[in-house]
Amino acid sequence: MRHFTLFALVAASTVALIVSSPAQAQSTAVSRDAAAHMLTQAGEGPPTVQRLRLQLAAERYAEAEQTAESLAEGLRPAQPSRAAALTPWRIYARARGYEVQGATRQAALNRAFDELYAALPDREMATILPWYGANLDQLTERARQAEAACVGITLTDCTTGVAAVTARQALETWRYLLPASDALIRADVERRFVFEDDLLIDTPDGARITAMMVRPRGEKLTALLNFGIYNRADWGVADAVQMAAHGYAGVIAYTRGKGRDGTGDPVPYVHDGADAAAVIDWLAAQDWSDGRVGMFSGSYNSFTQWAALKHRPAALKAIATNASAAPGIDVPMQGGVFQSFVYHWPFYAASGAALDEKTYGDNDRWDRLFRDWFLSGRPYRDMERIDGRANPIFRQWLDHPDYDAFWQAMIPQGREFAAIDVPVYVQTGYFDGGMVGALHYMREHLRHRPDADHRMIIGPYHHTAQQGGVLASINGYDIDRSAQIDLAALRMQWFDHVFRDAPLPELLSGRVNFQVMGADLWRHVESPDAMAEQRLRLHLGGEGEAGARTLSEDGPGAESVLTLDMTDRGVIDREVPSDQLDTTGALQFETAPFTDGIEIDGGFTGRFEIVTNKRDLDLEVVFFEHRADGGWFRLASYLGRASYMQDRTHRRLLTPGEPQVLSFESQTVTGVRLRPGSRLVALVGVPFRLGVQINHGSGRDVSDESIADAGEPMRIRFLPGSWLELGVRR
Repeated sequence: MRHFTLFALVAASTVALIVSSPAQAQSTAVSRDAAAHMLTQAGEGPPTVQRLRLQLAAERYAEAEQTAESLAEGLRPAQPSRAAALTPWRIYARARGYEVQGATRQAALNRAFDELYAALPDREMATILPWYGANLDQLTERARQAEAACVGITLTDCTTGVAAVTARQALETWRYLLPASDALIRADVERRFVFEDDLLIDTPDGARITAMMVRPRGEKLTALLNFGIYNRADWGVADAVQMAAHGYAGVIAYTRGKGRDGTGDPVPYVHDGADAAAVIDWLAAQDWSDGRVGMFSGSYNSFTQWAALKHRPAALKAIATNASAAPGIDVPMQGGVFQSFVYHWPFYAASGAALDEKTYGDNDRWDRLFRDWFLSGRPYRDMERIDGRANPIFRQWLDHPDYDAFWQAMIPQGREFAAIDVPVYVQTGYFDGGMVGALHYMREHLRHRPDADHRMIIGPYHHTAQQGGVLASINGYDIDRSAQIDLAALRMQWFDHVFRDAPLPELLSGRVNFQVMGADLWRHVESPDAMAEQRLRLHLGGEGEAGARTLSEDGPGAESVLTLDMTDRGVIDREVPSDQLDTTGALQFETAPFTDGIEIDGGFTGRFEIVTNKRDLDLEVVFFEHRADGGWFRLASYLGRASYMQDRTHRRLLTPGEPQVLSFESQTVTGVRLRPGSRLVALVGVPFRLGVQINHGSGRDVSDESIADAGEPMRIRFLPGSWLELGVRR
C-alpha cells in the first residue's frame, strides 16, 4: 500500500507495523555508525535539518528532538507552517526514545503522539496535519539513488555520504510513522469533530459527487467548500480539519468521476461549475447549516470557484482563491500558445477515480517525449503518437485553439462578471504561474463591476505557498522579512471578516496589496494599473556598447532584425554560460545602469511596429534585472500569438512583407526595487524550445504544422517606432 501522508481513510482498527528486513537492519547499523562519525567530524553547530537527520540515524534521539524543537522555534515567527512540519520528526524521535527505555513500538508511538499532537489545541493540530506524512515511493527512490552514488565506498569516505545517510533516515522515519499513525489521527479527528467521509451528493443531471466533511459539534455553521479534481484523502482531510478548527464546516468535494463512489468519467473543467453549485445548494439545506457557503483553495480548485459563480448559487457568499487557473486563458494555452507542461496532467488528474502519481511523476518519460517531439519536427498534435499512449483530453484541447464557446462555457464572461457581488480574496505570487489567471479574473471583474469587493495579495510567493508556507529563499532571492507571513492564517482572518464581522486585516486594506521585493515594504492600491505612479517608455534601439542593443527613453529608437531558422533543432543542446541569458530566437535589449536604483511596479505594455515574412508568429517578452554583480533576476513577462493579440476568440493572420503593429500587455506583474547600478534587460523574441508549441508561421493550425512548414528562416524587423512601457516609482 502506498502512503503519501497519513490518514488514508481506512476504517481499520488494527495497525500494521513495518518491520525492517535483515538487509534493512544491516543498512541501518551502517548508517548509525556513519552518522555518529559524521556528527563528530562536523562538531558543534547551529540546528539544521541535516544535523537532525544525522542525530536520528546515530540514534541520539533526545538530541534530535531538541534540534527539531530549536529549528521550529526559529521558524515560528516568520514561517509558522514550516515550523509545524517538524512535529512528526519530534514524534518519531520521542517514540524511538521510549522504545530504548523498553516500550513496544506501538506503545511508544501512541505515547509520543498523544504528548506532541493529540494534546494540542485544535488550531495548532490543524497546522501539523498537512505535514504529517510523505511519499514512501519517492523517499525509497531518493535513498536508492543517494546510496548508489556510494557503492563500493564506505559512507564516511564517500563525498555524498551525508546525503546517503540522511536520505535513508528520512525513509526510515516515515516507514516508522506510516501507516502506524493513520488510526491515531483518525481517532483524534473524530474525538474533536464530526467527521463524515462517505457523503454522496446527486446533481440535477444524475451524476453523483463524492464528498467528505469535518465540522464542530452542536451549532449552526457556515460551510467552507473546496471543490476540485485532486482526489487525495490526506490533502482533503487536512484542508477540512483546518476549516473545522476555525469553527466552520470544512467540506471537500470532487469532480464527478473522482472519489470512491462518484459516478461518470472525470473530465477537467467541463462539469465543475454546475456540480459545485449543486453541492453548495445541498450544503445550505443541511440541518447544521446557517445557509451560507464560502469556497477556498487554489490552482485548479480556484477555477472551480469562478465556475460556480458563473452558475450563481444563492448560498455562495464568498470565494478565497490562490494560484488561480483560468482555462483557455493560462492553461492549457497562454495567449493562444499551448504549453507542454500540461500535456501529461490529464493522465494524473483525469485517468480514473484516484490520482496517477506514478505516471505523472515519470519525469524521464516526459523529458524524453518533449525532446523527441522537438527533434523530430513532427506536428504538435502528434505528441500522443510519439508517446505511444492516447491522450484524448489534450487532443480535445488542441481542437479549440480559439477562445471559443468550449472555453467560454467554463468561467464567467463579460456581463456575468458584473453579476458577481460576493467578496473575493486572491493570493498569488511573483513566482507563481497562476498569477496569469488571477490577474485575468481581477481585471475582468473590476472592468465589468467597478465597485466589486475583490482583494488581492501579491508577494514573492510560489505556486503552493498557501498550502506549504512561504519560502525563506526562492530562485536565489532571499525573501524580505515583511513578506514572510502566514498566508493560511491571513485567509482565515479574511473569512472571519466576511462571515463574522471581524476587522479586515490591515494587510488587505487595498484592493491590490503587493510586497516590494528588495525594499521590504508593502503597498496598497486600488487596481493592478495603480501599482505604479509613473510610466517609463523604453524604445528598442540598435547596437550600443559591446554589441548590446539599447533600451532607452530617447525615441524613436532604431531598427533591429531577428532571424530564426526553425529547421535547426540542434539549438536545444546549446550551452549557455551561467552569467548570460539564453538568446535562442531572441534579441536582448538593455538600459544604461540606474545609478540610484529604481522601483518597478506592476506590469508592462508593448507596441511593436514590425515587418515579417511569415503569416503568424509567437512573441515572448521577458524583463530581467541585470545586477552590477552580474546576477540576473526575472521580472514580468508576456507570451502570446500575434494572430490572437487583437481578439483571443478569432484568429487574424499577418500579412507578410507589410508593416503591422503588435500591441500587448504583460500577463504578470512585479514589485521590486532595483539595486543601484542595475540595468533593465528585455529579452524579445520567438519561443523556440521544448516547453511550448512551435509556430512556424505558415498560417495553418499551429498544432498541425511540422518542420516542413518552416520554409525560409523567420525574419522579423522591429521598426524604429517599437517600444515597451513599464510602471515605476522613482
